[in-house]
Amino acid sequence: MVPLYLDDCFIDKRVVRQLRAAGHSVYVTSELGVYGQDDEPHLANATRLGAVLVSQNRKHFEPLHYRWETEGRRHTGILVTRQLPVGQKFQWVERAGRLLTPDLADNQLIDLAMFSTEEKGLTFVVSLAP
Repeated sequence: MVPLYLDDCFIDKRVVRQLRAAGHSVYVTSELGVYGQDDEPHLANATRLGAVLVSQNRKHFEPLHYRWETEGRRHTGILVTRQLPVGQKFQWVERAGRLLTPDLADNQLIDLAMFSTEEKGLTFVVSLAP
């Protein structure tokens, strides 16, 4: 299980409440006092906290991931997705948070759709293992 850092565009109080009830450690930008910051400080905060960043903002986090990679910087993982209904957000993020480990998520840019089903998530996690 990995800690999760929900960026500004992903926050939904219902999803946060459900994830915490399921036993996940969840960081929320508004609770951390960093709501409204640019994307790079969010990625740096998530990394400092040892959490996988979750965002619906692929167009910003994908290039940021590749820039950090080029610069030799590491992060604790980024899960990106398109906008999803609340129930689907919870299911997919809960599954990703439960199946990923810090080692598997390390420096990975992952499409959250890889966790759309339990079987798909398990298959994806196995593909990340060395």
